[in-house]
Amino acid sequence: MTQKPLRVGIDLTAIWRQPTGIFRYSTEIARHLLQMQEQEADIPIRYFLFFARNIHPDFLPFRGTFDAVICPFTNELFIKQFWFPLILPRLDLDVMHYPAFPPPYFQPFAAYSTIMTLHDAGPWRYPQTLTLRGRLYFRALLARGMHTCTRVITVSNHAKAEIGVFLGERFLPKIAVIPEAAHSRFAFPCSDDLKASVRASYHLPERYFLTVATVEPRKNLVTLLAGYRLLSKRLGTKCPPLVIVGRRGWQYSTILQYVTELENKVIFPGFVIDEVLVALYQMATCLVFPSLYEGFGLPVLEAMTAGCPVITSNLSSLLEVAGDAALLVDPLQALEIAVAMQQVLQDDTLRPLMILAGRNQAARFSWTQTARMTRDIYLQAADRST
Repeated sequence: MTQKPLRVGIDLTAIWRQPTGIFRYSTEIARHLLQMQEQEADIPIRYFLFFARNIHPDFLPFRGTFDAVICPFTNELFIKQFWFPLILPRLDLDVMHYPAFPPPYFQPFAAYSTIMTLHDAGPWRYPQTLTLRGRLYFRALLARGMHTCTRVITVSNHAKAEIGVFLGERFLPKIAVIPEAAHSRFAFPCSDDLKASVRASYHLPERYFLTVATVEPRKNLVTLLAGYRLLSKRLGTKCPPLVIVGRRGWQYSTILQYVTELENKVIFPGFVIDEVLVALYQMATCLVFPSLYEGFGLPVLEAMTAGCPVITSNLSSLLEVAGDAALLVDPLQALEIAVAMQQVLQDDTLRPLMILAGRNQAARFSWTQTARMTRDIYLQAADRST
């Protein structure tokens, strides 16, 4: 007797935004689940992917492998609190997964199991890094989701521990730790033409430091810039520029003020497409990522996959992600950051060792394995464990 396909919905209504952080995670999870379904048809699953306005271009190659459900709006509050409660009861789902933003507060007539990915406990640990509206919204919905969801996914052991601290240890048994990974595109060498084009576009010298982060307080760019200023004073004209890649987030004006004070030594291209990002990683002297708090810290793995040495923080999930393949610093100590940057810049024997260790560390993470573990959670939630 043929088993009825499991009906799984995945909320992708947020990925029309620039593909950073949780939106990149959502895209990669869904893409690899679809790929796996084509290759491993012995576990029949029918996927319903929810998009805002249009099917996202990344999913057009998979068009025949899923059912698309299109919301005509992009407003997050409207989608979650009004549209989803209206549309979901009509689809006869077994499981509904929210990989980016939390599920609706009210889910009337929900006969399906709900899963959410809670990436970190940032709204509680660092509430000052969110607007008041964002803080109230995410705290209320995430806390509600911890009660109503059948299972919760998070992306690191540190994130799971933090969730237990702020939302209650009683929720720990329902939380599964499933790490992220870097896209394979970061491992493939860019063409010389692309590298030359990127260098010309941003006026990059042979050596430069790279930071990849949304320009917001949690990313600790002010301390990074203070450390870079110390290094610049020490090295003078021999100090390579600092390139900061990322969109402007909340409270970015203070950070950009520091950029202005450093005149032409800091290059701020803003958000860049993945093709350019890969080239920037592969040409950089090192990635400097002294974030105060991360659920995972994907830029660390992206840089390591691309063969770029990494300097990162010695706290939160970054210890798990970086392992012993990065230089770890106290993110609140500008001098410590400056010393690490100088070490990678001037020690010709260190950099090749860091590149090799970084590639080995990044190889431990795989989106295929992440997707398989996520599918197992779907099966458990629907009580179809194999």
